Amino acid sequence: MFAVLKGALVFSVKTSSAGRLSRIAGKLSVKNKGELIIGRNVSFQGKPFPSSVSVEKGARLTIGDNVFFNYGLDIGCTHSITIGSNTIIGPMVNVIDSNFHPVDVEDRSRSKTIVIEENVWIGRGAVILPGVTVGAGSVVAAGSIVTRDIPPSVLAGGTPAKVIREIKVPGEWIRRYN
Repeated sequence: MFAVLKGALVFSVKTSSAGRLSRIAGKLSVKNKGELIIGRNVSFQGKPFPSSVSVEKGARLTIGDNVFFNYGLDIGCTHSITIGSNTIIGPMVNVIDSNFHPVDVEDRSRSKTIVIEENVWIGRGAVILPGVTVGAGSVVAAGSIVTRDIPPSVLAGGTPAKVIREIKVPGEWIRRYN
């Protein structure tokens, strides 16, 4: 399948489905052995630091419409990751649904689904770990490590991330990126 790109070279990308007007600026490395579904108007910024997306065999990465990924992105999908529409992912963010190896002999590490609901903003350098859901309209502060679910319409931050306060996000309001 050919990705439809605006302002960049059109090239072959192994996706299950790619929406119109997707944009890539800079370097984006995509390794897709599973199912990669990209919505309409999705933008990847790969400069000044390259971004990387990896979908392993049998895994599924679904990206909604109007999603922006800033530079230095690293997505590692071994099971299932869903990123909702109108979401903004800041620079140097990691989203991984597996620990990739056990911590010790008794560790029963396995992949766990990640869901980032719609209209979410994930700040610079945040890490989203296996098995979490980030609720619609929420903001994850820069540098946070998300180890547990974040409810809708809150500002969460810290290591590990905790709810700092509720935020006002009317249902019809959509975050914009510049």
